[in-house]
Amino acid sequence: MYRQFLRESKPSTQLLFTALVLLVCGIAAMVFSIFLGWLVFGANISEMENMMQDLTQAKNISVLKLLQIIQSIGVFIIPPFIIAWFLHNKPAVFLQYYKRPTFKSILFVIAIVYFANPFINWLTELNSKLSLPEWMNSLEIWMQESENQASKITEAFLTTTSITSLFTNIAMIAILPALGEELLFRGVVQQLFKNKFGNAHYAIWASAAIFSALHLQFFGFLPRLILGAMFGYMLEWSGTLWLPMIAHFVNNATAVVAYYFMQKGLIGNGIEKAGTSTDGSTYMVVVSLIFLFAFFRALYLRSEPNTE
Repeated sequence: MYRQFLRESKPSTQLLFTALVLLVCGIAAMVFSIFLGWLVFGANISEMENMMQDLTQAKNISVLKLLQIIQSIGVFIIPPFIIAWFLHNKPAVFLQYYKRPTFKSILFVIAIVYFANPFINWLTELNSKLSLPEWMNSLEIWMQESENQASKITEAFLTTTSITSLFTNIAMIAILPALGEELLFRGVVQQLFKNKFGNAHYAIWASAAIFSALHLQFFGFLPRLILGAMFGYMLEWSGTLWLPMIAHFVNNATAVVAYYFMQKGLIGNGIEKAGTSTDGSTYMVVVSLIFLFAFFRALYLRSEPNTE
């Protein structure tokens, strides 16, 4: 009865239902993570809050990694399947992962990720110089503090020379987000926005904006917005969620592995500086955009329009 009602309801109602499922799953994930943190590490809520401030202890980082994994599963991976079950009789069709991508299309999206790097780095540098009006000074301070805290946690996660920790980071930072965030933002949100607006471009950019904003890293909003839009077009033009998943994984996994090799002194930090003014390679942004246009056009011409 409820499933039939939701399936026949307006996209705005389905979006509200999506928000409700996310809220319930988020609370459940938080409660479960607190319980598991106490069960495994013997840490209560106040101790977990203190752990977020002290990232010098290995135990604290382990607790935060556990919380991160539970959050990824509970907030991003489980809800899309619940939503799909209510809104469609075939969840795989609704989430658009039933169709296998072609080998050429996989190569195209991998190339897009790597050739986009100078452009994304340039946007990151541009976004980092964000300055709000004086009357919004308190908001800017809060945004900067949120950014600094997120950066500290990310750096604490990535700072390791252990091969075991490397694979843990790949699973936590690359595999789980690639699956969960694409299932939610492209598989669910983008599709519902498309139904609501009747326009794929509006849906892609709206879901990309939400995708970027929910990371609460405002000085990286612009590059993440562009990445989200890139993933959205990959889905729209191919009709398969596997392509943005693969692209998302490659993007995150490359960053994790590169950081690992930099710590071991095997490579420099050129991959992070390409396209920025730091090493004077801003000319690479133009090259990046030319190749992005070429690869996206090739993907568009070779892929079937997403009409599901």
